[in-house]
Amino acid sequence: MDLYRTPASALDRFVATRLQPRKEFTETARRALGALAAALRERGGRPGAAAPRVLKIVKGGSSGRGTALKGGCDSELVIFLDCFKSYMDQRARRAEILSEMWALLESWWQNPVPGLSLKFPQQSVPGALQFRLTSIDLEDWMDVSLVPAFDVLGQAGSRVKPKPQVYSTLLNSGCQGGEHAACFTELRRDFVNIRPAKLKNLILLVKHWYHQVCLQGLWEETLPPVYALELLTIFAWEQGCKKDAFSLAEGLRTVLDLIQQHQHLCVFWTVNYGFEDPAVGQFLQWQLERPRPVILDPADPTWDLGNGAAWHWDLLAQEAASCCDHPCFLNGMGDPVQPWQGPGLPRARCSGLGHPIQLNPNQKTPENSKSLDAVSPRAGSKAPSCPAPGPAGAASVAPSVPGMALDLSQIPTKELDRFIQDHLKPSPRFQEQVKKAIDIILRRLRENCVHKVSRVSKVRVSVGKGRSYSNGHGCDVELVISSTASRDHKDQGPRHASAAKSWWQGRPWPEPSFPEQNVPEALQFQLRWTDVSLLPAFDALGQLSSGTKPNPQVYSRLLSSGCQEGEHKACFAELRRNFVNIRPAKLKNLILLVKHWYRQVAAQNKRKRPAPASLPPAYALELLTIFAWEQGCGKDCFDMAQGFRTVLGLVQQHQQLCVYWTVNYSTEDPAMRMHLLGQLRKPRPLVLDPADPTWNVGQGSWELLAQKAAVLGMQACFLSRDGTSMPPWDVMPALLYQTPAGDLDKFISEFLQPNRQFLAQVNKAVDTICSFLKENCFRNSPIKVIKVVKGGSSAKGTALRGRSDADLVVFLSCFSQFTEQGNKRAEIISEIRAQLEACQREQQFEVKFEVSKWENPRVLSFSLTSQTMLDQSVDFDVLPAFDALGQLVSGSRPSSQVYVNLIHSYSNAGEYSTCFTELQRDFIISRPTKLKSLIRLVKHWYQQCHKISKGRGSLPPKHGLELLTVYAWEQGGKDPQFNMAEGFRTVLELVTQYRQLCIYWTINYNTKDKTVGDFLKQQLQKPRPIILDPADPTGNLGHSARWDLLAKEAAACMSALCCVGRNGIPIQPWPVKAAV
Repeated sequence: MDLYRTPASALDRFVATRLQPRKEFTETARRALGALAAALRERGGRPGAAAPRVLKIVKGGSSGRGTALKGGCDSELVIFLDCFKSYMDQRARRAEILSEMWALLESWWQNPVPGLSLKFPQQSVPGALQFRLTSIDLEDWMDVSLVPAFDVLGQAGSRVKPKPQVYSTLLNSGCQGGEHAACFTELRRDFVNIRPAKLKNLILLVKHWYHQVCLQGLWEETLPPVYALELLTIFAWEQGCKKDAFSLAEGLRTVLDLIQQHQHLCVFWTVNYGFEDPAVGQFLQWQLERPRPVILDPADPTWDLGNGAAWHWDLLAQEAASCCDHPCFLNGMGDPVQPWQGPGLPRARCSGLGHPIQLNPNQKTPENSKSLDAVSPRAGSKAPSCPAPGPAGAASVAPSVPGMALDLSQIPTKELDRFIQDHLKPSPRFQEQVKKAIDIILRRLRENCVHKVSRVSKVRVSVGKGRSYSNGHGCDVELVISSTASRDHKDQGPRHASAAKSWWQGRPWPEPSFPEQNVPEALQFQLRWTDVSLLPAFDALGQLSSGTKPNPQVYSRLLSSGCQEGEHKACFAELRRNFVNIRPAKLKNLILLVKHWYRQVAAQNKRKRPAPASLPPAYALELLTIFAWEQGCGKDCFDMAQGFRTVLGLVQQHQQLCVYWTVNYSTEDPAMRMHLLGQLRKPRPLVLDPADPTWNVGQGSWELLAQKAAVLGMQACFLSRDGTSMPPWDVMPALLYQTPAGDLDKFISEFLQPNRQFLAQVNKAVDTICSFLKENCFRNSPIKVIKVVKGGSSAKGTALRGRSDADLVVFLSCFSQFTEQGNKRAEIISEIRAQLEACQREQQFEVKFEVSKWENPRVLSFSLTSQTMLDQSVDFDVLPAFDALGQLVSGSRPSSQVYVNLIHSYSNAGEYSTCFTELQRDFIISRPTKLKSLIRLVKHWYQQCHKISKGRGSLPPKHGLELLTVYAWEQGGKDPQFNMAEGFRTVLELVTQYRQLCIYWTINYNTKDKTVGDFLKQQLQKPRPIILDPADPTGNLGHSARWDLLAKEAAACMSALCCVGRNGIPIQPWPVKAAV
């Protein structure tokens, strides 16, 4: 990092020469934005006679605050309009205003500003129109956001504190954190603008360090916003220096030390709001109890920039801790530069931060009377009192704050992590109290049990698994007691539950209460907010090491015991606990969110009369959440809304759910294999416990859950920044590997075949687009569109459900030979793009038609998406091509001269394959329907392999697997009604034999022509695998790919249930050779 190599004494020069923006660009951008502001005022923010009046335009962002970096910076133009009379108006009319501002912006740029270019990136911020101004030399740019806003402050003078009603109105609006931050842009700008020039230089230095950390590979989306570091820098200066002249090295060192203490940070100012107003004061108290770090925006108290529940401050802290020995932190003598000292700043050789927020004397307790790890808000400002703790043992529940939306359906996607942290997770104090209570119970059981206790296991301890609640439900705990009295599964009946009650009598437990005992094999009691179940059980597992798979005999004994479904699930409690315990913290948070939603639905269900059918247990939703994460994500850090949306989607598909794991038991044991096959024949939903294969956790009535999931899926918690619906992960309700061989046809029909209505809509739209392009492209040019041909899986009839791909090949008259195909490509793409956009505006479509905004001069793509099924779409690439085949009659062979010319022209394999799109399409489209279904199955398997092997090298192209499937069917007998499992097994067998593969067809070219014949012989002598494209002999689809990775997955799949018959015997492949 260049900063680290700069001596401490040279940091001022480093800022002046490397970080301060170029004056020429700043001045040009300022003039451009001034002209835009004038245009907005003139047009009132939107065209038309009834346009709202612009009250004022305020410049914000780092550019407005005077903290813009050289190279790239951000700016906000906040347009205050008279049509917004409240925050609700702003929310309701925002989309309409932004749309019309977009039109105005495009009109304004008809006369470009000299020295600048304008581009529209992907719109990622709701409530704003984003564009980028870039210098001609591409050295500097400014990301500008146009934000329409409600003028809540009015014409208040600079440095005048807003009236308390301004903020009480904000809190009563039902807003989310920072939702209306733009309304307070003036206050935010003035808060920084009044600072000394050198403090702004320190801010530039801190921001440069932050951006360098991002460049090292950290995801900027997971780090706190850079504005949080601006505020932290101001706080450090206020508390430790407050001079106009100071050492930049000392200031930077202080800020980095604060970042390392992020878990203790609580920073806020009372320059614009305070504790005088009761509503604002109560809200501030609530904000200051949030997880650290807390850094409240000095202009908008709802906006916590620190947001300890959402951002990865730990990543910044790691980098901050590693840089203290670099030259930028060493003085001229080589000694370390010392940070500033002051209230709320880190102290040498001390952990935590100084000057804690004090509690009122009557609120102190033995636990918290020493200090709270928090930072003073401001020198001289009075800190708030923390609320008195609840009764001993109570979970810490965030108070209900007026105006703040707590309804799950109304929480924006970005706030879901915060919602979990604030409302679903218990306080550390409560967790510690539960742990102590459980330890007491365990000790008493060991000491006083009638039968000698061989082992007591804590299982389903919500706190221990990170799955407890801070709402009224507290947490649940299961204690499984393995005693010497239980010697097998049959010896753990009612006698032991009765004995368990005797363990309780006369013991000094802390105030228990006994509810109605509705589980025969358990003793249930409540310890304040904790539901405890004592379960006597046979110790089937013994002293099993963590991560070790049980002996197969454990499950053989279980299956031969004649037990009912899940009757002995308590015996496998440790496995069940460990299955969840190893999961990432964020996945456990997702489980909390799903369970919270489940409990809300369950509460509504209980109030119904007559009594409705029982819902499936909450544990089924836990397993479904883990399944969704494993199949759709598998990462420690993910988007909470996407995960939640995926689980709800699976709930809606409950009639197709087939979920199980083989981490503890597997199909290798014959008895277990037959048991699993029997389970898989049962009606859906099927959700098998990963610890006990006899327990189908999915039993219960899912209909109400499915209805509520469908309703919630349309709410604000699943809307992305641009107002579109957040897509779920790509997860199916059943897995191919776990589908019995006899059910593969059903698997393809239910999960892989595209929706027929959507396909018809796509075909109709493509016909319209093709006709439009042919009629309108190059109207005033000698270039003509000869024909437009659809290719890819969509054209061949092998598209998969969900997101598929296709090609639209535009054959043009300006190409007279293969080598000309690359000529004038940018010009041609530009013309086709213009006509596609015209078609988008002028034609009516039953599907959503979007042209890609990515302005690559050599690439053009568009997508067609279902209006009703958001997971159904086709992505098209538009490809200009030379018409090598001419008007070829279907079924006829091309002239040999076509291939002679190709062989003499090509440089790279398959370089001109687009010219043969019609032949590639016809080669597949003429095949039987069932063969196309097999191709779909193989492609689906290929996609799963691609997920597993990601980052380990390129797999063979999908088209190669299609051709391998056709070859297997042709060589295996060409039966149009073949056995699907046998066909699939044959393709897998051929993949494992990739080193011998040599496959080609002579349907379009052959050896009769000497040039073509010699070329074919040369191709077939190359290293294997060889799979020649039947339309283009230069394309070897088997070359230079990681077939070994695919072969490894094929070998694993051949031993899975999808390749095993109902009798447990492996499916045999067709007798097909690996070479023609």
